[in-house]
Amino acid sequence: MLYILTALKCEAAALNGIRGEVIVTGAGGRASDRISKIGLKANDLVLNAGICAGKNKGRGYLIDQVISDATGRRFYPDILFETDAEEMPLTTSDKVVTVVEEGMLYDMEAALICEEVLKVIPPSNLVIYKVVSDSGDDFPSPKEVTELMGRHSGEIKKIAEIMSGLSTEKSYEFLPESVAGELKLSQYMRNELRDIEHYCVAAGRQDELLSILDRMRNDGRIPVRDRKAGREVLDEIYSRLR
Repeated sequence: MLYILTALKCEAAALNGIRGEVIVTGAGGRASDRISKIGLKANDLVLNAGICAGKNKGRGYLIDQVISDATGRRFYPDILFETDAEEMPLTTSDKVVTVVEEGMLYDMEAALICEEVLKVIPPSNLVIYKVVSDSGDDFPSPKEVTELMGRHSGEIKKIAEIMSGLSTEKSYEFLPESVAGELKLSQYMRNELRDIEHYCVAAGRQDELLSILDRMRNDGRIPVRDRKAGREVLDEIYSRLR
């Protein structure tokens, strides 16, 4: 089943006739509650389509990285197909962003959606498509949002059709189970390690991650002495893979 998630009713209004079930999640924290009630299964597909803040008003982007401003956690949708859309990272904030930077998009729900759906489905089953509606200080009216999303409905429809035809039988886990124990990771930190693992598979960097871990073992930094040291190692892995 393909679920098309939008935060706002005015976004969803432009998506009639597109394959999949359109669900309005609400913005911000409400999205998590709504998604948890869908009943996702491991082979389901999720397309999050909506507006965002950024520099190039009217442009649509596939999101290749989602960063939670609240937690620092990063998510990496695995884009298995090509379209004409440019790829761009996105930051999710729990506050309205009024200043945008070049090379970054901003919204209030993508990281929350990632956190919920990636508990169940693999990164290859998640696609995020965002349309720049404002630069942080000129938010459009609901009517303008519907019109803007309507101009991108053809691209969103094409993505939905491609997703529905994809074969997504792909493993995203390659690290030995012992790694989490070596790093004394909490459950939250284990989720972060899983996100790193998923990214490395999507980017073809599995050997690089394994090499980083081997060097840390050779330097005597793994196994760690406590959870704080595990946090430091995890942060360094993030830094080396950027």
